[in-house]
Amino acid sequence: MMVKAGLASVWQNYCLKSTMVDFVAKDGTPWILGNSVTERINENGSISTQSCISCHSYASFGSNGETTASALAMLAFQPVGKTMAGPLKGSKLYDFMWGLLNAPDSSVSPPHR
Repeated sequence: MMVKAGLASVWQNYCLKSTMVDFVAKDGTPWILGNSVTERINENGSISTQSCISCHSYASFGSNGETTASALAMLAFQPVGKTMAGPLKGSKLYDFMWGLLNAPDSSVSPPHR
């Protein structure tokens, strides 16, 4: 499927563990889902207490283009359930994409090795 889609070979190592599409179940219970690779790299607690969608909902930036301290502080609490508005006050949401906030500037050439 990856070859047929014409994706780069790096994607041959990709394995989606699961997908979250909402913060809570119909009865209001927060959904729990942690990535067994990512959570071990980040050393951010137990996989059984993580919520991908809740954590990523805090991906945002302030007026200076940097993630605000209040949004970053939420990650230490391993947020689950619906996003709290307070920590995001004055921020622009970054569509759940933490990785884009940390991506290198594409206008700068990487060092040659």
